[in-house]
Amino acid sequence: MRRGSAYRIFASLIIVLSFVSIIPVPKKFIPVWNSQNIRYFCVMLPIAGIIFSFFWFILWFTLSHLEMLSCSLRGFIMMLLTLALTGGLHMDGLMDTCDAIFSHMDRETRIKILSDTHAGSFAVMGCIIILMAKSLLFAELLMSHTDILTLSFIPSYSRLGMSLILVNLPFAKDSGLAVMLGSSRNKRDNISLVIMLLVFSLFTHKIIPLIMILFSFLWGKLCMKIFGGITGDLLGAFVELSEVIMLMGLVILNCI
Repeated sequence: MRRGSAYRIFASLIIVLSFVSIIPVPKKFIPVWNSQNIRYFCVMLPIAGIIFSFFWFILWFTLSHLEMLSCSLRGFIMMLLTLALTGGLHMDGLMDTCDAIFSHMDRETRIKILSDTHAGSFAVMGCIIILMAKSLLFAELLMSHTDILTLSFIPSYSRLGMSLILVNLPFAKDSGLAVMLGSSRNKRDNISLVIMLLVFSLFTHKIIPLIMILFSFLWGKLCMKIFGGITGDLLGAFVELSEVIMLMGLVILNCI
């Protein structure tokens, strides 16, 4: 691999980490945001997801050994810590998406709602429901002693799904976060993403990648139907919703 390509890959990873997480990256190490340094942004999202998976693993391992605490409390702590890792970035997208979808307005108005900084009633309800769902699902999985490796890979899968959507779907508007993040996307990135999907599936139960693929397809269809494409908020909403659905899939799997 040429030195130039290696640098762009590394630069893209640093930019991803500084953008989608609270992991401290010294400013002097953050590359200039340009088309070359974000060339591999979409490919590096799942790699950043692996780092999130590492934190999930540590948090889950620690909480699973704190049996003096109730499962409900440990599930709540797990939810808070995973939310803190992203600084609430994706939750903000989910809230805006809830306001837009349930407004029952036309496409143009819904896109404007996505850009509105104010939170409406649907945003608040959506936020509460997702946070409660994650807490309860984590608690349920703690009680059933679920496979820690499969659970830990959920944030990797959610970022992989986000990358697939970002690479393959058109933008809902001419400017915005999605356009900025996907400005250097390339269809050839799909090859790297599929390879990562196959590698991830070697370490987890096969139900999780299947859920991720199915939900990615359905979310993409929904975005095209309602908004005519994707935006940064819709990508953030996908991450939050896909993680809840994958957690739910694990709970159902443990009940079978």
